[in-house]
Amino acid sequence: MTCSYPAILGMDLGDRSYKPNITSHWLGRRAYERNEIITLSIHFKNPVTGGSPWIGGDKGDTLKTVKRILPGGDHNSKLNEVLDEVASWAHSFTDSQGKLIPAIFRYLHELNGGWFWWGLNNKAQNTAQELQELYLYTVQYLRDQKGVHNFLYAYSPDKFASKDDYLKTYPGDDVVDIFGMDWYYASPSDLKTTLHRSVKDVVEMAEKRNKVPALTETGYMGDGINKFPNFWQEYILDILKSDPTTKRIAFVHTWSNHCYGNAYCEIWVPYKGHPAESAFVTNFYNDSLTILSNQLPQSIY
Repeated sequence: MTCSYPAILGMDLGDRSYKPNITSHWLGRRAYERNEIITLSIHFKNPVTGGSPWIGGDKGDTLKTVKRILPGGDHNSKLNEVLDEVASWAHSFTDSQGKLIPAIFRYLHELNGGWFWWGLNNKAQNTAQELQELYLYTVQYLRDQKGVHNFLYAYSPDKFASKDDYLKTYPGDDVVDIFGMDWYYASPSDLKTTLHRSVKDVVEMAEKRNKVPALTETGYMGDGINKFPNFWQEYILDILKSDPTTKRIAFVHTWSNHCYGNAYCEIWVPYKGHPAESAFVTNFYNDSLTILSNQLPQSIY
């Protein structure tokens, strides 16, 4: 469609078994060779119950999950097992010369939402302080105990009402490199003006702390791109271009197009032959503010 890869490759470490590790390493190496940025999320099972990352369907005892996996908790060793696997993945994420490849680790993404076991305001009854401690513990464990030095750490909560609200689960400047935000259009109440305010807040907070601001996930829920073929220009790009502050967002990352076994598909970005193809190429890809893989500077690493 554009004859280019995206500038960013997003992968997930939820399944850390042999075949997914081989696949993610291969994809990551190819992206690195193309000079692209690599981001990692981790939808990992509840270390206490073994249940899904999404807490709603977990029938086990999810109460105080985060407290129980912190040091002193009865399931801290289970968390450490996961982190050991992440460290092993990081140490073996190398290029053809054996050099470590950098990646952005979006740990505990959307931690202010209620849908994951690591979130707030759900049946786990985690506190903001416990989430701060979990993030801090994880970075220190990976970096200081396991020697992982090819990760940058992104703090990426979901929608927030104010700067104070954004920072309520913030673990501290020493363990965060990137100020992110996951922001989806999900209902008529999600306004362009709200996205603009949110992006501006993230940029201002990041720059105040010498961090990198990013829109770490975005799109239109419910296959909204099928209804609004010019979505990526009108709902995203025009917002970012609207003032000098929002223009300074470093990158925008989408979720992946994928289909399920029942033939239901979730579409976040257009593909060749999609009704939004022409608008995406003409109004988004060709805009001077957007950069895809084939336009990246060669000195990025």
